[in-house]
Amino acid sequence: MKKDELNRERDLFSHREPRPDVFYEHWRNEFVREVDNVHRPPSLRDLFKGIRAADRTSSKVETPNRRPIGYSELSVLALKLLFGRFDSAQAIDTLGRATNGELYIFGGAIRRALFNDKSSGDIDIMAPNGDDRAINALDGLGIPFVLNSQKLRRYRWNSLQIDIFQPREFFGGFSKVEEALSYFDLRINALSLHLHSGQILDPFGIVPRTPITDPGINWPRWREMSSLQVVVLAIRLAKIMYEISDLMISTTDAQCLVTAVLPEIYKCNWATVQQRFPAGKEMFLTFFTRTVLDRVDRRPTEQGRPEERPRDRRWA
Repeated sequence: MKKDELNRERDLFSHREPRPDVFYEHWRNEFVREVDNVHRPPSLRDLFKGIRAADRTSSKVETPNRRPIGYSELSVLALKLLFGRFDSAQAIDTLGRATNGELYIFGGAIRRALFNDKSSGDIDIMAPNGDDRAINALDGLGIPFVLNSQKLRRYRWNSLQIDIFQPREFFGGFSKVEEALSYFDLRINALSLHLHSGQILDPFGIVPRTPITDPGINWPRWREMSSLQVVVLAIRLAKIMYEISDLMISTTDAQCLVTAVLPEIYKCNWATVQQRFPAGKEMFLTFFTRTVLDRVDRRPTEQGRPEERPRDRRWA
């Protein structure tokens, strides 16, 4: 490897904040170079050699969710997951080219990186208001889409599901990406990666608090939802806590879930959410109790981080 390439690798995988353009251009160029190589079958093995080299020089053996991590490291982990799957790598490259990287990847992709989950999943993307380049690029390729439950576009890139929307389309509408992220149901879902720069948006400031053990229920969002939407959020919370065994809820959150959310589950017409949890209401109540309500962190609340309790009779 040439000297300038070595310096580029050193900058990319250091723990300093990433320079603009370094992240996206590096991953895109490495992917394109790999799939354009006619001397051997396309492979992404060399794509992560810098990360593997950095891992070998580290004396730490803990997984990222067991130790503090920084924003630049989280960016690297997220990009590694996104470019580790063929469909995902192609889709991100296509959208990155079309938008010059001016899009935000959020939700499961960043959450999985935060908790060192090696599994791949669907991609959630937010574009700035008025920027239709990502949607136009997918439409121009004839990528099929349907409207999800929020009437937002859900594309199907081969086996990959891609949800795309703009802040103004999210619930009541927001003027900025950061404002929309602040309205997400869980704080661990509100992390977002700006593709062009590799910067992490963290509206709740949870990365400096790693290792994370609390999903961070965003009660201002929950208390504004309808009864049906609350049940949907409860199913999502249970699913995430099932998949991430380190997560626990606070005693205050547990009390609010028992007094406000459980009654909504009991009175729910389960046919309206059958596709989300086909096993039925009774099975979900058992699952929710074991997966969420039985995992209460009874340690004192961390100083400087008072528990946020909804100020509403319904959630008292």
